[in-house]
Amino acid sequence: MGILSTLNLWRKKRSSIILGQRGMVLDNRVLARGHKTLVHQFMREDVDKWMAWPMHQDPLYASSYPRTMNRFERDDWFQDRSSRNDYMMFAAEDFQGNLIGLITLRNIERNRTHAVLGITIRPEILGSGFGTDCLWIFLYYYFETLHFDALILDVAAYNYRAQRVYEKCGFVRTGEHWGHYDDYSVFYNDYYKNIRNYFRQRGAWIETLYYDMILRRYDYLHLRKQGYDPTQIRTQK
Repeated sequence: MGILSTLNLWRKKRSSIILGQRGMVLDNRVLARGHKTLVHQFMREDVDKWMAWPMHQDPLYASSYPRTMNRFERDDWFQDRSSRNDYMMFAAEDFQGNLIGLITLRNIERNRTHAVLGITIRPEILGSGFGTDCLWIFLYYYFETLHFDALILDVAAYNYRAQRVYEKCGFVRTGEHWGHYDDYSVFYNDYYKNIRNYFRQRGAWIETLYYDMILRRYDYLHLRKQGYDPTQIRTQK
């Protein structure tokens, strides 16, 4: 059965499966459970929870957080993304039901069974282990339920925290590329002097350096077989 067929079957049946083991499906809404978080399909009410997040105080990361939208714009935003065949959305919650993360898969490749990961964590809890926890349990669902062969991503070279999380979860670098960036302040604001080498100007455009990373199913399963758990490794903030 193909990946998209698997997802559609899950959407139709919404069956309750109670298994109780960490990382496995627990009910018809929760796809995976970790030490701190639950992952489930992103629903319309999650858009409202996402909109209530505070903005990141650092302009470098502010673009990753939601713009202001009214109720009708939120409806359209959710409908557009949830109806695409090459895109999936998932929500990460803490055990109190607070939305702490948004996980996306884009550019889903049906034949080679890989996709591009996007993940955004609520800004005030960054560095507290929630990102590692929800990513690690999402990988369980991605590789062992949806049966993808590989997961790829790119991460800004200046985003040291995210790089450490990805590396802890088994991702390895495969290359690098330059991508568009909008804020010229990186060249004159001393706050950014230590990361200025990750930016360059090309005519009227600014670009920033990205690292390409990949995690293959074989390597993920090998880590699991060894009992590896990145949530138990302390990452320096």
